[in-house]
Amino acid sequence: MKKLMLIAAIAGTIVATSCNNNPKNSDTDSEMTAGEKLDQTLETLDEHKDHAHATLKEELTKAEEKVNKAKADLDEAIRKGDKQAEEDARKALDEANTLWDKTKATAREAGVKIEEGTNKAVDATKDAAKSTGNALDRAYDKTIDATKNAADATGKAIDNAVEKTGEKANKIADDAEKKVKDLKNR
Repeated sequence: MKKLMLIAAIAGTIVATSCNNNPKNSDTDSEMTAGEKLDQTLETLDEHKDHAHATLKEELTKAEEKVNKAKADLDEAIRKGDKQAEEDARKALDEANTLWDKTKATAREAGVKIEEGTNKAVDATKDAAKSTGNALDRAYDKTIDATKNAADATGKAIDNAVEKTGEKANKIADDAEKKVKDLKNR
């Protein structure tokens, strides 16, 4: 039973640490996309959940086998008519039943905690993915806005340059025309 509680505690710790967003190795983290990290985290959660459930099932099976063995020993003692063996077998059966009941209760409690922890971790991971998506959307929108602003500013600068060039060209043309008239009038 202590083993089951230890497994539940370890599973809870693993579930909680699997949601840690702090990068450990920037070389490998930078190569993985947010979606890949989400997929990896969900796979890890499923693996830990499956392992914890398998261990709980194994402990339940062992406890049930002890109960069945104690029943068989009691039946054998009754069949032989050995009162001392029967008394010992009844005591062993009571202990096995108590252990089995405690194991079932612990497994049920640990299973609920594992399920709750997994669900919380999945929700936290989904929330992190959603936040990442929202941040990417905001960054995209800001990039679009900045690009539009830069394009507008560039367009205005080009318009100003064209206008000034046109003014300068008109002034030069006017000056040339004046000079031509001055030359003709001389």
